[in-house]
Parts: sequence; structure tokens; C-alpha cells
Amino acid sequence: MLKNRYQEILVGVGLMSIVRGIISLKRNRTTLLIDDRRFTVDSYPGLFLSELEILALLRIGKKYDIPELSDLRQFLVPADIALATDQSRLRLGRAPLENLKELLRKYPELLDPSDLEQVFAEPEEEFNRSFLAELSRFETQNFEASMRPKGHRFELQGPKWLKTIYARFGELMNQEYRESKDLKYAVLLHLLGLHHEEKLKTSLGAEEVPFYFFRTFSPVYRLHDFFLTTQLKRRLVLLGGDYKESGVQFWQFFEHRFENLLLESFEGVISGERVLFFAHLPEDVPFHIASSFGFFRKTQLTPVKRMTAPFPPASLTYFADEGLLGTDRPYRVLGQGREFAFYHWPYLELPGSKPEFFQRDLRLAFEEDAALLPFSQVPVELTFTGSVTLDLRRLKSDRKHEAPVLKRLPMDIIAEDRVIKGFEYWGPFRYQTQGLLGLAYGIEGI
Repeated sequence: MLKNRYQEILVGVGLMSIVRGIISLKRNRTTLLIDDRRFTVDSYPGLFLSELEILALLRIGKKYDIPELSDLRQFLVPADIALATDQSRLRLGRAPLENLKELLRKYPELLDPSDLEQVFAEPEEEFNRSFLAELSRFETQNFEASMRPKGHRFELQGPKWLKTIYARFGELMNQEYRESKDLKYAVLLHLLGLHHEEKLKTSLGAEEVPFYFFRTFSPVYRLHDFFLTTQLKRRLVLLGGDYKESGVQFWQFFEHRFENLLLESFEGVISGERVLFFAHLPEDVPFHIASSFGFFRKTQLTPVKRMTAPFPPASLTYFADEGLLGTDRPYRVLGQGREFAFYHWPYLELPGSKPEFFQRDLRLAFEEDAALLPFSQVPVELTFTGSVTLDLRRLKSDRKHEAPVLKRLPMDIIAEDRVIKGFEYWGPFRYQTQGLLGLAYGIEGI
């Protein structure tokens, strides 16, 4: 039986919303988690984790005594990431030295030819251990900086050739077209922005370079979120929290403040001091997210006959064409497991836009990309995905001065052109940088 009032109501079920619920319960706050299927929380960086996110989640598990997070690695399987353009294909996700060699094969400008012998002479196991130790040092320093209002500068330690790659990595991806006359690194940044943060970007701030560097060369793992969230929901209930799988039938606001809600399961009116909104952009609700930046919703194709086993696809391929970087058709994403799983094609969120309007373009793009990739054609159908991509291409980052780690993006929840008090956005774009890593740092926030 649900209570009539809670101190925190969490809407949208995923890893971070359940973790937030457990943290709230550890602080003796009455907590309700609502699983309304309109509130989608899945995102690429939220399901494909690097060592950075793993370390941050392990820290939360240790601090709040959450056994499921402390044993996070048992819910991970190695993943494969491909960044495909009309010029080349880059495969990442493996061991650090292997990732570095792969990048240098496709982007040799990152290192002088005379230094290449040093890279291939590195003992692989020793280098990988050293790189992951440096990654851990950055993550610790980054976490400590997240608790301060000022930015921080990270100085990379390691062999000289690695420092050269690190320096050129930031310089070349931030290079203006009028200087380079080449979009090679612009499209690389474009694809990494999708993989690391599910954001479209044209530049990196000074504080973002080490995050992108370490996440690019880190091993990547696919999170078995079904198993993990199932166990975490059980933990939340054991701690005294309430969980309800139901749609929200009615939202009531008074003087632009959240008052209460009514579930479709007829539990009675439920009020709360705060509602934390963990999702992308739900439809058919009496409010919306106000942002000065655009969103891309996604149409998708999935197999007509889908696998019923809860083993998710562990391979992602991001596609982008140089000639389409600044357009309203900026990328496509293919997900595969043992076989084809899904194909995403984005469209700009505009009044009246619907995924059905883009069926022809979606299928044409799918056929063209399928002709280039080694996966078998299967009967497909158009389905809906509630996740979105944030368009930050017109945001100019400060390339000289470090911004705070947890710089909030203006993401207010609006009804009737007014901000709703007590109703807070905690979705994947809460912070300007660092994707899931930033949310893991900020999840404890009051």
C-alpha cells in the first residue's frame, strides 16, 4: 500500500534513478519510484560504460553500502564500438594500447612518424596497467573537483609520445575549419560526442579534453541493466522504499508548484515535496523541458521477431557523413548482438513532428548502411524509442579555462510558460559535460 505523501518521488526507472532512491532512503527520506513507461531513461553512454563510469559507480556502492554496485563488474560484458564515416571506420572499446594503435592507424597526425616505433615497442600489459592507473588518478581528481565550484586542470603523466597524442588530441578536434580545411577531426569529435555523452558538439572545453581522451581509449563494457536494475529495485524495497509500475494519469500544479499526482492504478492521490524526473522527453504529459538547445528524437527499425532473452546488444556502430555534420540528419546508430538488434535514425524535435513522417528516409538510410556492414538482413518494423540526443553544436566552449565539473545546463520543466517548482530534471542532460560520469558525481545532490 502506497503512502499519501513522500519526501521524494522519482519518475522513470533506470540505474541512476534507483541509485538516487536508495541514497534518499539511506538519508531517511520517504521515497517512491514510479515506473511510467513514457519516461525513457536509456542512453548510449548510460548502457555502454568506460572505466571512468565504473569507478564512479563503485565509489557510490562503497559509500552507501550498495552490494549490487560494489559488485558492478559482474553485470558487465566487453563491448565493441565502431565510429564509421564516409572516409574510414574506427574500432574502439578494447584494451588501451590496442585502441591507441587503432586511432593512430586512422589518424596518424596525432604523433610524429619518428615516434611510432616507441608505441609498438611498448609492453602491452604493462602499458595498459599504467594507462588505467592514470585514468583512475584523473577520475579521483575529477570527482574531488566536482565538489568545488571551480574547474581543475589535469596534467597527464606517462611517456613523451603519449603526452604528444594527448596534446594533439585536444588541439586537432578543436581546430577551426578555416585553419584545417578538413573535417576529418570534426567528424571524429561529432561521433565521440554521441558515444561519450549523446550530445552533438563542435568543440571541447579545456575541462573536457581529459574526459574525452580517457573515455576514448578505455575498454568499454555493455551493462546488463535488466539484471542490475532488477536487483537494485529489490534493494530499494527492502530499505523501505516504494516501487510502483504504473502510468501517471493526472498531474496537479498549484501556483506553479507540484502538488500531487494520480496513478492509473488507482492508488489514491499522492503528494510529494520533490519530484525528480529521470528521463529524456516524455510525450502526452502536461509539461515540457525548456532548453535553448535543440533535441533530436529517434525513429528506429527493429527485427519483427526479437530475441526474448534479456541479453542486450554489445556492439554499437555510429555513422556520420562529413557532408551532413551541420544538418538535421547528423548521424545513425546500429546496435548488434549475435544478430541485428536496432537501427536509429534521428529527426529534429519540432511541433507536430512524428516518427511516421520519416519512414521512407529511415528505410533508405538503413538499406544504404546495411550494404556496407556485415550483418544479415532480417524482416524489420518501425518502432518507437523515447530517447533523444541533445544538440550543442552552437554552444561555444571555453578552450582555455576549465569550467566546473558539474555545470548545470538550463533544463527547466515548464507548464503554461512557467517553471514548476519542486519538479526537477535529473535526466541524462542535467550537466553540460561528462554524460553519465557527471550524473554519477551529482546524484547525491540535495
